[in-house]
Amino acid sequence: LSGLIAITAGCAVVEPWAAIVIGAVSGWVYLYSSRLLVQLRIDDAVNAIPVHLANGIWGVIAVGLFAKGDNIVLAFGIEGYQGLFYGWGDSDSATNSGSLLGAQICGLLFITGWVCVLMYPFFVILNYTGWFRADALEEVVGLDISYHGGRAYEFDEQPKLEALDFGKKSSRKRSQRLHEILEERSNHGGRNAQNLDNTNNSNIDAAPAFPIGVDFEIDGNSGNCKDAEK
Repeated sequence: LSGLIAITAGCAVVEPWAAIVIGAVSGWVYLYSSRLLVQLRIDDAVNAIPVHLANGIWGVIAVGLFAKGDNIVLAFGIEGYQGLFYGWGDSDSATNSGSLLGAQICGLLFITGWVCVLMYPFFVILNYTGWFRADALEEVVGLDISYHGGRAYEFDEQPKLEALDFGKKSSRKRSQRLHEILEERSNHGGRNAQNLDNTNNSNIDAAPAFPIGVDFEIDGNSGNCKDAEK
């Protein structure tokens, strides 16, 4: 994915050998930027910043380094510009090579400024209202419970609720409600699951394992719940 992002900007103007170099460098860009996020304690569960942001920046800069003049003419019909490496040591084309790299850097600065000006107020509002990120309890337990009424995966280990912080006051009630749901499930889940397993088609009113509304799938032949926990 990092290589795909990095080659996007220059796919029409670089040679195959340059594409290989850009892709190889993108792997290192991903690794080091991902490690930097960990050191800075920035939460990015899917590593979108190393893949899209870091390698997007590298790909834009790579155009100013590896773009071939002939390919630029074929793609855009503009003459006199090429990557910095093509004009290395050539006094006639060195200026234009540097101009392309400078234009790419100016484009990066413009995009960065545009995103910050447009999105920063939006994120400030989300953070103020408590909608910017999920509660600490939801992060550990899983958003499937709070948003969809059930778990998507089965784990033997229970979440360590005592180590969690409820966070902002605006989301405290929701976190406390989740805490109550988990405690009720822990106290009654096993008994309810057993009741459902022993029920028949005419008596399926046993309480669900979760104290929230979920549908149960019943086998018409045996009358046993296929997945009592769900």
